[in-house]
Amino acid sequence: MWKDTESYIDMLGYQVHADLLAKIILQKDMLPTSIGIFGDWGSGKSSLMLLMQESLNSWISKIAAENAKIPDGQPKINNKVLQIEFNSWQFENYENTKLTLIEQILTSVVNDISKRKDFFDKVDDLFRRLNYLKAGVICLKKIYSKIVPSSISSILPTWDELKGLVKKEDYDRLISEISPYNTSRFISQFRKSLEEIIKDANYKCVVVYIDDLDRCSPDRIIECLEAVKLFLNVNGTAFVIGADERILEYAINKHYPKNNASNDDRNRYSPFSDYLEKLIQIPFKLPKLSFSEQETYILLLLCRKYLPEGQKDEPINKFLKFRETDKHSKYAICNMKHDCDKVNFTSVERLVPILPLMEHFLNGNPRQLKRFLNTLDLRLQLADVAGFHDIRPEIMVKLMVLEYSPLYRDRFEDLYNFEVSDDTLKKSHGCIIDIDTVEKEAKDKDIKSERWKENWTSPILMNWLSSEPSLSKVDLKDYFWLSRESIKNSVPVESMISAKVHRDFFRLYKHFPTITTLKPEEKRIFSVEYSSETDCDMFTYLLNNKLRKNASDVQSWRILCADSEGLLIRNSLERLKILFNQVRIEEIQPAASSFIKSIKNLEPFKDYLTELSSHFNDRLKNALNQH
Repeated sequence: MWKDTESYIDMLGYQVHADLLAKIILQKDMLPTSIGIFGDWGSGKSSLMLLMQESLNSWISKIAAENAKIPDGQPKINNKVLQIEFNSWQFENYENTKLTLIEQILTSVVNDISKRKDFFDKVDDLFRRLNYLKAGVICLKKIYSKIVPSSISSILPTWDELKGLVKKEDYDRLISEISPYNTSRFISQFRKSLEEIIKDANYKCVVVYIDDLDRCSPDRIIECLEAVKLFLNVNGTAFVIGADERILEYAINKHYPKNNASNDDRNRYSPFSDYLEKLIQIPFKLPKLSFSEQETYILLLLCRKYLPEGQKDEPINKFLKFRETDKHSKYAICNMKHDCDKVNFTSVERLVPILPLMEHFLNGNPRQLKRFLNTLDLRLQLADVAGFHDIRPEIMVKLMVLEYSPLYRDRFEDLYNFEVSDDTLKKSHGCIIDIDTVEKEAKDKDIKSERWKENWTSPILMNWLSSEPSLSKVDLKDYFWLSRESIKNSVPVESMISAKVHRDFFRLYKHFPTITTLKPEEKRIFSVEYSSETDCDMFTYLLNNKLRKNASDVQSWRILCADSEGLLIRNSLERLKILFNQVRIEEIQPAASSFIKSIKNLEPFKDYLTELSSHFNDRLKNALNQH
C-alpha cells in the first residue's frame, strides 16, 4: 500500500519548482512576500511545501559550511531562516483561528531563540517582548470567545495567571490596551513589535507555511487569510499558502458582498480577484501531470512498493539526476533498466501494461493515482487470500478504470450484466461470449453488435475495448467478485466526486427554488476556466443520481434549464447519456422542456433525443411543441 501523505521524496519532479520559490524567499528585496501554491485536491501542494523547506534547509547548511571557513572577526553571511508550519485544518475548531496562527508564530520564535541563545544578542529583552505579545494574544483569545462587552473585564486573565510571562507593569499596560475599544491598537502595535523582534534577532527571514486551507469552512478560510493580511507589511516575513484557488474563491465571495445591481456582467463586482491579488503577491499554479509524467510517477510508486529494500531508492535517485538535464522526456521502464543495471525490475515490469489505461482514464491527479493503486493492491492481496491465482493485474486495471470513472461506471455494470447473462444462459464459464467480435469492431471504429452499439460507440470506449489486454476468453467471475461491493452498491470503489463539485452542486441545488437564469458567479461554476471536463462529468453524475430517484425532480431540471448556454453538457453526447441513464423517461414532466428544447436541434444530440422522445409522456410532448 502507498501512504496518502505529503512526501519529501520527489517523484513528481517538483524540486525545480521548490528551488525557484526558495530562491525568491531568500532575496532580501522580495520580502515581505506571500506565495500562493494553487492546485486541485491531491495535486501535490503539501509535498511542494515540504520540498521548499528542504531546499531552504540545504541552503542554510551550505552557508553554514561557507561561514565556517571565514576567519573570526570577518563578516559572515546571515543564514538565520526560521520555518514555521501551520495546518489550518487541524486548528479549525479553535475559537479564533487568526489568533491561534499568531500564537503559533510567536511560540515558534520563542522556541527557536531558546534553542540558540548563544547566537542572539539581547536575548532577555527579546524574551520579554515576545512574552508580552504572547500574553496579549491570550487576552485577545479570551475576549473573542465572548460576545458581550460588559463581560470582558470578568474574563480577562489575572496577573497571577500571566506572571510567568510578563512583569506587573507590563501586565497593567497590557490590560489597558486590551479592551473592547483598543484591540485594533494592540494589533497595530503587535505588527510593529514583531518586525522589531525579527530585526533584533537577526533573522534573514521567517517563513510561515499554511497548508490545508481549502479543507476548512469558509469562515475559517477568511480568518486565516485575514491573519496573513496582518503580516503582509512585516519586513522579513514570507507566507506560503497551499490551497485550491476555486475553494478560496467560494469562501471570499460568500463572505464579502457583491455588487449585483448592474445587469451588465462586466460591471458586476466580485471581490475574489481584487482580494486575492492584494493578498497573494506571487501566485504559483501547479500544472496537471502530462501522460509521460503520470507514467513516470506510477512507475516510481511501483518501484517503492515492489523492489527489494536496498534497491527502492536507486530508480528515484536516477530519475532526479535525469530531470536535472531533461525536464521534458518520459523516464520510462527502459530508462530505469539502463540506469539501474543491477536492479531486478521483474516485479515492476509485470504491471507496465496497466500504465496506458491509467493515464487515459484517470485524471492525472497524484492522489487519485495513488488511491487507485491502493485499491488495486488491496484487491490483488484479497485475490491471493481467496485463492484466485489466475488474476492478472492488467485485466483488473482495465475493469477498474471504468468502475472508477463517474462518466463510465455504468459501462462497468454493463460488463457485469453481460457476464452474468452469458454465464447463466449460454454457459460461457465467466466469459463475455461476443467480446472478441466487439473488440475487433471497436478497432475498426464500427460497432455493429446489437447490445453494444447503443452505449459503447464513443471514441474513448472504443479505444478501451480495442486496447490491450484483450478480455477475449477471460473468465471474469473472480474479477467481479473482487469488486462486488461496487456492483452491489452501484457506486465507484472510491468516490470520485470531489469536495469542490459536491459543494458547487448542493449550493446550486439548494438555491434554485425560483431562479430561472444563472448569475455570473453561478455560471462560472460551469466555465472552462473553473471546471474541467471531469468536474462536469461529476456534476452530471450528481444530477443523474437525483433524476434516477425522481425523474420529475424540479430542482435538477431548473439547474439544467437555467444553463441556457450549455456550459455543463458542452456538446458531449456521452455526458447527455449519463444524465438520462436509468432515468424513467416516461415520468419526466414539463419542467424539463426548456432544457430539452435548447439542445434538441444540436447536431451531436439529434438522433439520441429523437429516440428518447418516443418515450416522453403527453404532457412533456405538448410542452415541447409549444412556442
